[in-house]
Amino acid sequence: MDTIFFNGCIRTLDNSEKVAEAVGIENGRIVFVGTDKEAEAFSCKKRIDLKGRLMLPGFVDTHMHMLHYAFVERSVKLFDCTSVEEMLAAAKKRLEESKGQKLTWLYCRGWNEEHFDKPRYPHKDELDALSTEIPIIMVRVCGHVAVCNSCGLELLKKIPAFPEIEKEVDLDTGLLKENAVQFYSSVLEAPSQEEVEGYIRYSAKKLNECGFTGVQSDDLASLPGKNWRRIMASYKALDARGELSIRHYEQCLFERAEDARAFIEEGYHTGQRKDHFTIGPMKLIQDGSLGARTAAMNEPYEDSPENTGIITFSQDELDDLFAFFDRHQMQAAVHCIGDRAMDMVIEAVAKSPYRKDNKKGRHGIVHCQITNPRILQGMKDQDLLAYIQPVFIDLDMNTVEPAIGAQRMDKVYAWKSMLDMGIHTSGGSDAPVVSFDAMENIYFAVTRKNISGQPQEGWIPSEKLSVDEAVKLFTKNAAYASYTEDENGTIEVGKNADFVVLEKNIYEIDPDEIKSTKVDMTVLGGEIVYEREVEE
Repeated sequence: MDTIFFNGCIRTLDNSEKVAEAVGIENGRIVFVGTDKEAEAFSCKKRIDLKGRLMLPGFVDTHMHMLHYAFVERSVKLFDCTSVEEMLAAAKKRLEESKGQKLTWLYCRGWNEEHFDKPRYPHKDELDALSTEIPIIMVRVCGHVAVCNSCGLELLKKIPAFPEIEKEVDLDTGLLKENAVQFYSSVLEAPSQEEVEGYIRYSAKKLNECGFTGVQSDDLASLPGKNWRRIMASYKALDARGELSIRHYEQCLFERAEDARAFIEEGYHTGQRKDHFTIGPMKLIQDGSLGARTAAMNEPYEDSPENTGIITFSQDELDDLFAFFDRHQMQAAVHCIGDRAMDMVIEAVAKSPYRKDNKKGRHGIVHCQITNPRILQGMKDQDLLAYIQPVFIDLDMNTVEPAIGAQRMDKVYAWKSMLDMGIHTSGGSDAPVVSFDAMENIYFAVTRKNISGQPQEGWIPSEKLSVDEAVKLFTKNAAYASYTEDENGTIEVGKNADFVVLEKNIYEIDPDEIKSTKVDMTVLGGEIVYEREVEE
């Protein structure tokens, strides 16, 4: 054997729920799982003492924006701002720091007016006061609303797609919604392949530090210029050189249905893979966000009586798309937050005449927030995946009921109900909207508390998960979502040697301590890709 890890508490998560002490690796695969005594009989090149620590299968985030995360990290971050004035000050500071440098645009992300002392959106005129020479955009935390300056608006008006998004642009205030936010990237200079590869390396390294060995990520439309071919080429180049330190399952997003069809007709389909890079599902966005009140609801918002949100595709369009996906062996993952959006997807899947012929027909709904008993039963009946984000507990718990009313709170954010019904449910973060920290995500799922530990009994406590259920969201269940349950997700002979080692046994400690538990080691294909420095 190449390596044996021993003296550990190794939760295999296999069907027998076996807890082992040692695991042996050869050529990147698991060849032995058993006791320390059994492991002593084998010769190997290296033995690593786990010192009693907990080892789990490597974590997988089943929905995030890996490239956009790196892009935002290098942009002006507004996540901690408590007023529009703070936002403007942060942008002004970056402009002053960039004097003398070639600056062609300024991108800012992360503000949330619900956290402001005086809740309001920024205004175009305030951004104009910062600069009238370069485009400036300030994107809300959800990514579905933004405000830009006059320079940015003038450039946006010149793009060929402007007639499609004009209704989502307010030229007086600079407010952009939904597709207008996405298409704004067209006015910004596209990064080179070298820069894209740098973004990928940065994100993969940060994910490794949080125990992730895999990611299911929406990237093709995530950078300025929307050059999906360059993004694909960057991933493939890193993979070919053995420089991709994470297993990547691409959720392929295109804003237009015709572009999605063209991608598939060009020959791309779910499951095409090299070593660490695989084509995953087609990603669709069917509605907006709860915070922006653009999530598509069957009934008006409680605090916005004339508003039921927005939909991207009509029912006929959705029906045609799912039939097309099924006919071409393509999985689909659809962003839906509101109940109306989910109803439409469930109906489209049910109508598809080719679903039974699609070997990649594990379609799913991303977010699944404003659910109800009828929707959950529909997801179960149509065997739809649920891609959930436990971290949204921290973001949304105080805003849901004011937005939709107490009468619609039955089975919202209903992750325990999903699991109990047998709905295939996996965990993600939606980063950079929020953090992809796996320990925080597991903490939110188990306690249903915010990061400050409130409320004491948890928000909708009937939907709390056990630690084991929460861990499986990011391991075993995540593998199922990417058709890799025979390769990943559990620690069993024959599978990839992808592990995470934690400083504490989260199955035994107070659940409130999970969020601060450190990742000590991440192993990908038998190779240590991250190890925390610990002072002796």
